[in-house]
Amino acid sequence: MSLGDPESGERLSMSLGDPEEITVGERIGQLAADHPTRPAVVAVAPDGNRQTMTWARLESESNAAAHALAEAGVGPESTVTVVLSAGVDHVVATIAVWKLGGLVVPLDPHATPSERRATAAAIGEHISIGGPEETVSPLRWCTGNYPEDPLPSRGVPRSASLTGGTTGQPRVVRRRKPWTYRPDALLSESERARGMRLGQVQLVVLPMYHAGFSALYQGLVLDHQIVLMERFVPRLFPRLVQEHRVSYLRIVPALMRMVLDVPDLAEFDLSSIEAVHHGAGPCPEEVKRRWLDLIGAERVVEDYASQERVGSVLIRGDEWLAHPGSVGRPSDCEVRILDEYGTEVATGVTGEIYLRSTAARQPEYVGTGPALPERDGFLSLGDLGYLDAEGYLYLVDRKSNVINVGGANVYPAEIEAVLLGMPAVADAVVVPRSHRYLGQVPHAMVVPADAAGPPSAATLSAYCRERLSPTKVPMSYEIVTSVARKTSGKISRRSLVGRTDGP
Repeated sequence: MSLGDPESGERLSMSLGDPEEITVGERIGQLAADHPTRPAVVAVAPDGNRQTMTWARLESESNAAAHALAEAGVGPESTVTVVLSAGVDHVVATIAVWKLGGLVVPLDPHATPSERRATAAAIGEHISIGGPEETVSPLRWCTGNYPEDPLPSRGVPRSASLTGGTTGQPRVVRRRKPWTYRPDALLSESERARGMRLGQVQLVVLPMYHAGFSALYQGLVLDHQIVLMERFVPRLFPRLVQEHRVSYLRIVPALMRMVLDVPDLAEFDLSSIEAVHHGAGPCPEEVKRRWLDLIGAERVVEDYASQERVGSVLIRGDEWLAHPGSVGRPSDCEVRILDEYGTEVATGVTGEIYLRSTAARQPEYVGTGPALPERDGFLSLGDLGYLDAEGYLYLVDRKSNVINVGGANVYPAEIEAVLLGMPAVADAVVVPRSHRYLGQVPHAMVVPADAAGPPSAATLSAYCRERLSPTKVPMSYEIVTSVARKTSGKISRRSLVGRTDGP
């Protein structure tokens, strides 16, 4: 399950020439004129220090940045990667690109060189803001050498999200809805169902290259005051909610569990929260129930959605109590559970989940990417599940082999390729292992090239850390005599997963 991008509510795109639509950049200008001194973004460092950006400052700095980026060649046909950590620079850069009509792709600033090369190849020609291969640095527009007046509106602002699908090969999926709006339709029914409204205080805890991106920028359009955690620190969470009277947030189960372990959590006033929207991985029942008690069942919403936006399934906490373990019923689509032959299975029988909505179609990529499995207009993300008699969906398994580490998809094949490149390793398989906070972590089962002198866990870890980003480095290692590899070369992972459950 992925938190995906239901933030746009799958609005059907109108004609890009619709004179009644405004761009996200124009919306920022309107809000800056309406309340220039009100905080738009409060960026919170891990040590608790704050940096506040008013609406007027967001407008002026994004205008200056737009002038600088235009000088660097950014325009309506440009693809621009924003390789910055959560903070005011990310906000200014993104809004500036959109004011020039460009397409924004947010990327992980901590990606390894090999990951960056693969991503760059997938995206093709682009301009990069930040990162080791940056084309333009945020320092460029902080010099005071660029005007702060707005440029004439140009192009259609768009964004795209990086995904690895089920193979781990990076692909870039375009968001279907451009960042344009009718003034009388800023808030979609989908967003309303997930607890969003105009004028909220939103706490952003997820990374900018994850669902934090859509939460933040859609929040700005809705005139939210954004409280942005530059890095998630559990002990800061209740303090920020209480201090800023936070009313809305999106989160993933791994972070939900960390919040529950804050020692003095009960001492804080969290009553301002109107809605907690979570997804991006199964939520353990104990964690879910404690959050329902903490916030109120009717204020917690879970969804099953995807960046490919083929449809979404939604459940509120009070519904969940009547259907524990379910991810809900379709909110904007139809659901079918099909067997391997494409035949619909009976209630309670596990099969592959297919979704169809009025807006569903094959994903559009920046560069190339695969078509999703399709049957009679229903599209599959590769997940397995079943429906109960009331039409509630239950997930049984993740996409084939994918390990969900705190809401981030980690692909065993990528880790295995690194391990197999180590001379001391003859064979390797990576499978999920349970983890108290992250839900799952990679566990590597390694066949040594020399059985009498196998590599140590420290040696294996050091080798992987040089070649993989931290999320992908296995949390544990096990020396085995063989892996469950078939004569075809495929690995029977299911037979291995049960052996690796952690405490």
